[in-house]
Amino acid sequence: MGKPSDVLWRMRASKDLHVCGSCRRPFVVPDAVVPTPGDGTDVVVELRCTNCGWMHVGAFPPSAVEELDRAMDLTEREIRNALEICELTDTLDRIDRFARALHADLITPEDF
Repeated sequence: MGKPSDVLWRMRASKDLHVCGSCRRPFVVPDAVVPTPGDGTDVVVELRCTNCGWMHVGAFPPSAVEELDRAMDLTEREIRNALEICELTDTLDRIDRFARALHADLITPEDF
């Protein structure tokens, strides 16, 4: 079995803040963001993985936090596009089923 420091090393935040330090999935979100005291060149960020619950608090340069924000925006667009495709597929399937029911005389005027 490895040393505890080995476990801590594996569970640190990755270079890409949106990637979990534990499960390696891209489901990390910031729970809190505050400027560091003093010169304020870094930002303290509390990160949480929505997949496995992993958490990490660390000081990161603003550019890394901006990259996290861009990655989250991209993921949101991908999710919205996937949802749109699912909704369109569902609508087309319902239309096809309705047309088949009409063709088979399974729907009558009394159904409305």
